[in-house]
Amino acid sequence: MRYLIPLAGMGRRMGRTHTGIPKCLIEIDGERLIERLLRQIRKHDMKADIHVVLGYKSEVVAPLVDGCRIFVNPFFDITGINASLWFARESFDQPLMIIHGDVVLSDELAADLFATETESVVAYDSSILDPNEFNIAVASDHVTRFGVNFSGYSGAYACVLKLSAHAARLFVDTLDRRMRRGFNDSRTYYSSIIRKLIADTDVVFVPFDFARYRWKEIDHFDDIAIARARICGRGNVDTC
Repeated sequence: MRYLIPLAGMGRRMGRTHTGIPKCLIEIDGERLIERLLRQIRKHDMKADIHVVLGYKSEVVAPLVDGCRIFVNPFFDITGINASLWFARESFDQPLMIIHGDVVLSDELAADLFATETESVVAYDSSILDPNEFNIAVASDHVTRFGVNFSGYSGAYACVLKLSAHAARLFVDTLDRRMRRGFNDSRTYYSSIIRKLIADTDVVFVPFDFARYRWKEIDHFDDIAIARARICGRGNVDTC
């Protein structure tokens, strides 16, 4: 399987309390986030073809992604994740799994996620019901809707997207047209692309519910302590 991990972001929402290091260098249970994710992928997929997109402080992150194909978003300070994925558009010539670099997975979750043989998957958490999140709707065991500000959602998007060969081609073609129209500031997101894929009759997204697993997306500084406590299973986050 091919894996694409965007790591270019500056972590603007982390606030002034954060030290300014890339989020993928935050330590959880003695491992940096990117080291943890690479270990988990390679443990369960010994032939994994891992691609990463670097940007912010790429010179610090690059030594930690040995064996991965590296793309660089040189405009990381003025663009968002869409631009990072566009710079890695060569990666979309086969099935792949996109995993955001600020997501912390328990080993149990990683084992089940990377073992799934379903062609197209959207990860979500049915226990997170927040209208301000990017949400998905599920019906008859497939994803029927993705986005914000809609009712009847089933849970929050968990920042992992697996694409079949057809879905990957459709994703990157749609992304390329979107990028070439311009106005790709840091707030742009690929929700409209997923909606286009959901509407395609040849793409069936199966939901993968994270609710019963330990995991955390690190968006804000306080999320670090939550992730450490959740992943380590201990109340004292200072020892994790």
